Amino acid sequence: MRENFILSKSDSPRMFDAIAGRYDFLNRILSLGQDTKWRQRLREYLPSGNSIHVLDLACGTADVLIALAKNNPAVTQGVGVDLAHRMLLIGRAKISAAGLSDKIILQAGDAQALQFLDESFDCVSIAFGIRNVPDLRLCLLEMYRVSKKGGRVLILESSKPTHPLLLAGHWLYINTFVPLMGFLFSGHGRAYRYLSQTIQSFPSGDRFCKILKQFGLINVQSYPLMGGAATIYVGEK
Repeated sequence: MRENFILSKSDSPRMFDAIAGRYDFLNRILSLGQDTKWRQRLREYLPSGNSIHVLDLACGTADVLIALAKNNPAVTQGVGVDLAHRMLLIGRAKISAAGLSDKIILQAGDAQALQFLDESFDCVSIAFGIRNVPDLRLCLLEMYRVSKKGGRVLILESSKPTHPLLLAGHWLYINTFVPLMGFLFSGHGRAYRYLSQTIQSFPSGDRFCKILKQFGLINVQSYPLMGGAATIYVGEK
């Protein structure tokens, strides 16, 4: 029987908790070591200012917040939100090891129903998480709501190359290599088959830019990475 990959709101945190211990390692392997560089690239698109408050959604083990805040005095506060408690535990240990406990805090929370006041943050980011949110509409509405006027929304997400040869290779990679490596190194092949499927089905490139504009963002731009295997989307409120 074909497995059902439609996860409920409560299933997803359990899935990510189950792979938390090997999550960072597998990210390095499956991105061919590029995911760290991609997160660093997000720094280029931070809003200007000397006291930037950043909210990172689906923050996982805090890689984005660490990349944005480390050796960057312009970022004075970072808040990370995630529903997967084991991810948060690992993230807090990494923040402490990086000497950033005074700048970054992590808390349990739902990207679709944020417990923050309107216009609280200069920048709201999410990396490799928005395709896993059960209701994209609610997530984008919340990102817009808690962003300050003139603030920025940064989204780093897996995408599909446009070149036919790259697209064919990409399809083979995410549908065979990714689930296999996920099973071998984490023991949770189902989780990585699910992640592969969400990459295939999620809108990317111009399609996603149009969606961001529909939710009120302006000056929306996309910046493909590694031939379009991932994309940074930037929008302003």
